[in-house]
Amino acid sequence: MLSLKLAMRNIKKGMRSFGPFLLASLTIYVMLFVSTAIAVSPSLKQLPFGGAALGQMMSLAIVVLTVFGAMILVYSYRFLQLQRSREFGLYDILGFGKGRIALVSFFELLMSYVITLILGSVIGIAFSKFSFLVFVNLIGGKAFNLKIDPIAILIVSFIFLIFFVLLLLIGTFIIWRSSSLDLLKEASKGEKEPKSNIFLALLAVILLGAGYYIAISVANPITALTKFFFAVILVIFGTYFFYVSFTVWYLKRKKKRPSYYQPNNFITTSSMLYRMKANAVGLGNITILLSMAIVTMVVTVGIFFGTEGTIRAQYPKEGQVTSFTLNREKLTTAIQETARQSNIPIENLQVIKPQYNLINNVKMDQKTLTVSQKLPNQEMMSFVLVTQADLEKLGNKVPKLGTDQMAFYRLSGKKAPLQSVNWFGEKFDITHEMTSLKHFPEQSHYMDSILLIVSNDSTLNRMMTSFNKTLENGNTQLIETVAMFDIDAHQSENFGKVLAKVSPQKQNMYSRTQTIKEAQSFIGGFVFIGFLLGVSFILGAALIIYYKQLSEGAQDQRSFKILQEVGLSKIEVQKTITSQVRLIFFLPIVVTLIHFGFAYIMVSKIIGAFGINDTTMIALVSLATIVVVALIYYAIYKLTSRVYYKIVER
Repeated sequence: MLSLKLAMRNIKKGMRSFGPFLLASLTIYVMLFVSTAIAVSPSLKQLPFGGAALGQMMSLAIVVLTVFGAMILVYSYRFLQLQRSREFGLYDILGFGKGRIALVSFFELLMSYVITLILGSVIGIAFSKFSFLVFVNLIGGKAFNLKIDPIAILIVSFIFLIFFVLLLLIGTFIIWRSSSLDLLKEASKGEKEPKSNIFLALLAVILLGAGYYIAISVANPITALTKFFFAVILVIFGTYFFYVSFTVWYLKRKKKRPSYYQPNNFITTSSMLYRMKANAVGLGNITILLSMAIVTMVVTVGIFFGTEGTIRAQYPKEGQVTSFTLNREKLTTAIQETARQSNIPIENLQVIKPQYNLINNVKMDQKTLTVSQKLPNQEMMSFVLVTQADLEKLGNKVPKLGTDQMAFYRLSGKKAPLQSVNWFGEKFDITHEMTSLKHFPEQSHYMDSILLIVSNDSTLNRMMTSFNKTLENGNTQLIETVAMFDIDAHQSENFGKVLAKVSPQKQNMYSRTQTIKEAQSFIGGFVFIGFLLGVSFILGAALIIYYKQLSEGAQDQRSFKILQEVGLSKIEVQKTITSQVRLIFFLPIVVTLIHFGFAYIMVSKIIGAFGINDTTMIALVSLATIVVVALIYYAIYKLTSRVYYKIVER
């Protein structure tokens, strides 16, 4: 069949055009294959913990990568069609007919699909095993072998079949609606100077400003999670409008300056002005992908590294037992009896009675904090109560408190001065603000949180009674007792089993080491997904940059040839090329850094939703991630710019 032979010849001899498209297809296929192969692999069941969570996260990654992959493939296929539009136009003029041209495209896509399927599966299997090995090491597991379920190949093959059918429909529609003359001129037709649109430029500023304002005004982690999506949508649209209209408006303003008529400025500004019309969306895509990569990696890596510190704050000692039925004395006796019967030694036993997560409406007025259910539309705050004696057991120094006095420590939130607390009508004077807290078992802080230190158990119980009266449907928050002690981590599980026999009432036994392992297994999957998506976003940006270099190189080759013919020296041409390339390809990274700068508070709050409030660690992770992504972006720029220079200098 002539159409089939022609398609085979086109792919064989036209790898300069088909190569970038096949590269994009392989990249997306491998990323999807890794996610799918791990999600459906029976090897996840061999992991001690974290396997089920990883499978669920990988399923979410498949959805994200499918949407992302469709966008990249449509972008790359449109570029391929643009490069070959002249060829299709000649086919039509020679009488081949649009039906046969569409058939040639069908066979080309079919062969590209088969090539992608075969090569992608081979590369994907190898990369999946390597990725799984990285994950298992990340969580401290021992099962390194990843079994590839054949269903993974079927799933990804089906997804790509849908992709290629979509590409065929798009390509056929464009071929069918275009005349032979349109196809011949498509790749070489000139661009008109774009018109500046002040309305869209102002809209870009408004959308970006609104997105930035939401990001920097987030009050707590829960609000950050709910507002994050809305802020992202505003910034995405604002970014596209910025490149489409605002940059054109800015460049036209530069044309009115006297410096515009200097040779370098004249050529650079004019060339960029025409380039913005064709490539604004591409620059917007690069900026969005880089921003997504940085945010994804900062959040996931920040959560991973912050998890251990958070758990160590929650469990100051290796062993911890929580009871809602035993008081201090009975819980102490039960733990000591368990140690005797199990013959497992424990040391430094300390039993306290902290009360966590007492959340209610608050109002701050003239340095008095009022806590009351009858405060509509006010702020919410979380309180932790503990007695002075319990806090002193842990090595903290607290000045002597009267029954109507309190000391406090800010666990998180605003640093506002505080002189008194009105606790549901009972007033307490603040005598002291603690600046440090030692060995206290903290809990995750999802909102502003304060530790209130009271004089004795009688005051604490009275405050709990007042709080419970505010709960609906007769609910009550039980008094909690916490025991902490040093124990061999390997014996904590057996200790918990014996404790359950010694004390018939249900007690919760926790091992700090085991809790860290379990948390890092879950978070390890989260980091793995973040890394996979981050790499995918960066590769997507790299592909778009590569396509831009190819397309712009072909356009600028003609332009610079004309400039040299009218007297521009080769050195001046090289300077202009370097100036343009640097400006056009470093603009996305600059805009990305501005985006992340405004998103930093929101990102910190999202990490804080996991109980991680180490601001220094978050800042270091953010800085390291920005440096890594910037270096990768620079390497991509250097590699792809060589393609541009070769085309222009040819």
